[in-house]
Amino acid sequence: MSKVRTFSPFTLIVAFVCLSIVGLVLLPLLPVKLSPSRNLPGLTVSFSMPGNSSRVIESEVTSRIESMLARVEGVEGVNSESDNGSGSVTLELDKHADMDMVRFEVSTIIRQLWPQLPEGVSYPQIYNRRSDEGASRPFMTYTLNAPSTPILIQRYAEEYIKPVLAQLKGLYKVELTGATPMEWQLEYDNSQLEQLGVSLNDIQTAISLNYEKEFMGICSIEKGPDDKEWIRLTRTSTDEGSEFNPAAIQLTTSQGKIVTLDKLIKVRHIEAAPTSYYRINGLNSVYMNLTAEETANQLELSNRVKRAMNDLQERMPSGYEVHINYDATEYISKELDTIYFRTGLTVLILLLFVAVITWNLRYLLLIILSLSANLAVAVIFYYLFGLEMQLYSLAGITISLNLVIDNTIVMTDHILHRRNLKAFVSVLAATLTTIGALSIIFFLDEKLRLNLQDFAAVVIINLAVSLFVALFLVPALIEKLGLEKKDSAKKFRWVKRVGVYFSHFYLKLIGVVCRFRVLACILMVLAFGLPVFLLPESLEGEGKWETLYNKIFGNNGYKENVKPIVDVALGGTLRLFVDKVYEGGYFGRDEGEVVLSVYANLPNGSTLEQMNNLVKKMETYLTEFEEIKQFQTSIYNPRRASIQIYFTKAHQHSGFPYILKANIISKALQLGGGSWNVYGLQDQGFSNDVRESAGSFQIKMYGYNYDELTYWAECLKEKLLEHRRIKEVIINSEFSSWKDDYSEFYLELDRERMAKENISAMQLFATLRPIFGRDIYCGNILYENQSEQMKLTSRQSKEYDVWNLMNQPFQINDKVYKLSDLAKVEKGLSPKRIAKEKQQYRLCLQYEYIGSSEQGRKLLKKDLEEFNKILPMGYTAEDEYAYWMWGSDDDKQYALLLVVIAIIFITTSILFNSLKQPLAIIFVIPISYIGVFLTFYLFELNFDQGGFASFVLLCGITVNASIYILNEYNAIRNRYPMLHPRRAYVKAWNSKIIPIFLTVVSTILGFIPFMVGDVKEGFWFPLAAGTIGGLVMSVIGIFFYLPIFTLKKV
Repeated sequence: MSKVRTFSPFTLIVAFVCLSIVGLVLLPLLPVKLSPSRNLPGLTVSFSMPGNSSRVIESEVTSRIESMLARVEGVEGVNSESDNGSGSVTLELDKHADMDMVRFEVSTIIRQLWPQLPEGVSYPQIYNRRSDEGASRPFMTYTLNAPSTPILIQRYAEEYIKPVLAQLKGLYKVELTGATPMEWQLEYDNSQLEQLGVSLNDIQTAISLNYEKEFMGICSIEKGPDDKEWIRLTRTSTDEGSEFNPAAIQLTTSQGKIVTLDKLIKVRHIEAAPTSYYRINGLNSVYMNLTAEETANQLELSNRVKRAMNDLQERMPSGYEVHINYDATEYISKELDTIYFRTGLTVLILLLFVAVITWNLRYLLLIILSLSANLAVAVIFYYLFGLEMQLYSLAGITISLNLVIDNTIVMTDHILHRRNLKAFVSVLAATLTTIGALSIIFFLDEKLRLNLQDFAAVVIINLAVSLFVALFLVPALIEKLGLEKKDSAKKFRWVKRVGVYFSHFYLKLIGVVCRFRVLACILMVLAFGLPVFLLPESLEGEGKWETLYNKIFGNNGYKENVKPIVDVALGGTLRLFVDKVYEGGYFGRDEGEVVLSVYANLPNGSTLEQMNNLVKKMETYLTEFEEIKQFQTSIYNPRRASIQIYFTKAHQHSGFPYILKANIISKALQLGGGSWNVYGLQDQGFSNDVRESAGSFQIKMYGYNYDELTYWAECLKEKLLEHRRIKEVIINSEFSSWKDDYSEFYLELDRERMAKENISAMQLFATLRPIFGRDIYCGNILYENQSEQMKLTSRQSKEYDVWNLMNQPFQINDKVYKLSDLAKVEKGLSPKRIAKEKQQYRLCLQYEYIGSSEQGRKLLKKDLEEFNKILPMGYTAEDEYAYWMWGSDDDKQYALLLVVIAIIFITTSILFNSLKQPLAIIFVIPISYIGVFLTFYLFELNFDQGGFASFVLLCGITVNASIYILNEYNAIRNRYPMLHPRRAYVKAWNSKIIPIFLTVVSTILGFIPFMVGDVKEGFWFPLAAGTIGGLVMSVIGIFFYLPIFTLKKV
């Protein structure tokens, strides 16, 4: 062995042991979670502006906030929504943006901008959006029970439990729900107010002056020459902390008389009317939802929360109890145990394989020590780069074990046979090609990249560390373990004889395939396939080449008689893959825990209590089943509610969820009273919704001017309606499952009559408001350390109906009118919401195509291609269906594979100092793809992100064997320049066939645990199957085709 090392073997081993210890110390500090951060973090700025339409809010408020916030550093995109009476702006941030700094900058901009906004706009509120929306859901839920009212239980939790839990590091948010806040209802008689000449605004002003705090300014007090104190002056109520006292508030009537407020209003201290409900297992309790920080180790945090809650339970008053209702870490532990099992199984398979092949305990110990050191040192870099330990990264570690062991095997085999480190050059080149292939994942589209980037980062780190292990640790361990080459030929002479016979056979075979290399290349091309089946039926234009093309390929005779034969003959496996697999591929991922979702809907005009009563009937039915671990009910509004059902561990993967689903469907049909939808268990859902579908064909349009965009949307609508199979096209700001039947009453003002009477719209509404006013906010009061709202309500509002509204007499300009004199009441759809994405206005078109969905898609694609050509610059129309399917929008991802090939070509060109041999290596890649195509076609697998990852991974690992053989071939040619090239190639093959066989088989065996299980898991099964199929075919390619591309014809 070469003695060029600067450090002794003992020094190197001690150094790696120290680094491994550091890695093991850092291991518990890595964040552990189930799913990766798949969305970009962001902030949402929301505001309200009652009484204004979406158009007014968008032009006066939303656009101004958008333009200012777009300048904030770290903002990737700006989206907004402007509704009737409210609006919001959402900032999408870079994943690594400093949230605290961005929030501070946004709040500063809002503070400066708010005085410039129109009167009536509420102060904008800022909310954080987590980079992992899944992790923003509570990971633990507690129920609080006590012999007291819900509001008192919640107050106790706010004062004594929440502050303790808030101190736990890693806990992002503690939310308390279930208790309806108390409020002060102030009921007035509008007729009495009119008689006294007191306006509603007078009452609001009087309450505000009495209870609202007012900042008066800042003054300084001199205490000495160098001692100055600043005092903040604030006017507050002397009744602060006591109950609302209307007798202490005075008003002046129009006659100049002083009257106290208690003479004008009736006060009630009551619970606010609920606007929604949230229950667990059908019980109205107080719930405490705990959300973990994105980088927190949820398993460790769960244990700390449980210990803190046990301590708090001991100090609680008699009768107070807390119970865990939901703990997501139970499922996280189960899933992580599955991943750990797979990793352990992979390691066990690989070690058994090495042990059986080598039959050498020292060799096996070398593999175990180098692998352990590799993983331990890699943890240091996981920590430094902020990687998360979750589903994808842990699987990346498992997959990289094969590649890490490959490097160790190749390096060990070369050292034992040649006693030098020259093989490191080929190991370096092989590793760099794999790293280069994986690096393109960081340049993918966001929806692919966010899932795969941690997977790629982990594999790249492990491979990079394996280079140092192979160069420094492996030679040191070989020397210290006393590992020597075993001459197996002495024990098994038949092995040597087989090797000799095979060498003679392979030498002759190479001669034959090199003699017919053109035929062999044609067969390879036909097996891979030519994309003739993708050629368009005709070309647009009237040029010479377009006319010739359309004449040959556009006539019916070619289409009907020739094209089918040509496509089959020349399309090869590529045609099978594209037509049968790729076009039907979709993004699939196992969402984890088995959840059954039940949705209830009521028609327009329903009340919250009606929805509550309907859902309670379904809850009562679900309480009969012990197999249900928990069901969570959310009643969002009078028209929509949902129930999420979770199962016990024992029954989660049994037949019970399917039986329950069928029973729930039967129960829903019995209950009636509304429409029900039942989804889950990855099979067909159920719906008895009688509402008409809005349409499954969806188009998004973008533009920079709303009126212009609306015009072009109407043009596209007219174009679509020209087809007889399209009956109706809906235009809205967002997609919907159903046609929106929500309508409201609105006033159609008689502007001519109002102008004659000299009445403005503002006067009219100001006069009507006191009569029909309900829940008019007039301030907050601090009572029993809680801030409670005060709301004014007219006694006449209880008699509210359309007839009273139109015939109620009122006085304006000393003249009595009825509303029917000045306006008509109409009923119709509410004005549309205005939405923007990345500061472009967005409109959504939906319709249903009567007929074949495939035919409808082709028709839509053709229409959009034609329509986009006539759209002005900056305006686009695109099919939303393409986002979820592997369509043309994703084709650009495959262009990055050319970048991988370029990286491989440059790396191997430097290694071999040649341009021909790198091309020979690169030609093995498409041969391996034939294996991927056949695997997905023959086994009818779904092609998702895992399938794409197998393409990327194969680019790196299939060329490794070629690199090892050609590197050895060049070395032999240099040592024996007179040796015939074919004999030199066979000699190189014989020298490297054992390590190549070990590396390929170990890689295949390493993927087998990902294919074990009852179901074909999304991502992992396609990744494993595709990689194995490609590796098998790559061996065939190396055996037959590498000599064809490498050796000259002799």
